[in-house]
Amino acid sequence: MPFKAIYPEAKYFKSIVDSLAKLVDEVSIRVDQGGFHLKALDPAHVALIEIFLPATSFLTYEVEGEEVIGISMANLGKLLTRLKKGDQFEISASEGYITITIHALVKRKYRFRNLEVAIPELPEASLEFDIEAQVLADTIKHAIKDAEAVGDTVEFEAKDDNALYIRGKGGTIAEMKLTRDTAALIDLVVKNPAKSAYSIEYLKHVLALTRIAEATIIKFSNDAPLYLEFALAGEGRVKYLLAPKA
Repeated sequence: MPFKAIYPEAKYFKSIVDSLAKLVDEVSIRVDQGGFHLKALDPAHVALIEIFLPATSFLTYEVEGEEVIGISMANLGKLLTRLKKGDQFEISASEGYITITIHALVKRKYRFRNLEVAIPELPEASLEFDIEAQVLADTIKHAIKDAEAVGDTVEFEAKDDNALYIRGKGGTIAEMKLTRDTAALIDLVVKNPAKSAYSIEYLKHVLALTRIAEATIIKFSNDAPLYLEFALAGEGRVKYLLAPKA
């Protein structure tokens, strides 16, 4: 079944592609009446990313039934260059081909084969977390960049409902303390005190999403996976699950 969708901001779509391209070479996207559904696991099985873009977030959305398309992230990233605010991203598929159109001052169109990419068979994760925080998305970006300046590990810790600590650990320690009297910390719920460390390299992969999300949900427990959720415009969302550092 052919389909066609036009996303209002090509630059926003590129931020999603940038994050995906750092994790996987190719992705399979399931398209149905509800919207775009994507789930990908990095080759090392360290990080899982799940993306949902509802049909309502697109200017135009036409699909019958369900369609599965396979795309090279590297190739798509190369196409999404020289974008300006207001440029629109169109994707359509028919007869084994995918067409990408950038609607700008000069319209650009690209056509390539629809790849057969296996959808990862993953069991539904039913994780429970001791810490849940909601912070401004920019806060995550600044915390990771500060942490990268001192080492390759970032540690999250909360002892009570009053403060969330994000630390870069290496030869020295860079610490960001978020308290309820700062605008950066929107909410914090602590069931039990917890602390866990993660690879900065893998967290850097999703920093592009902070450009298009206003807030980020952070969940973790002692030596357990880190859960990040980015709320996108139009009720879209990106979920990112990262294994703890040994």
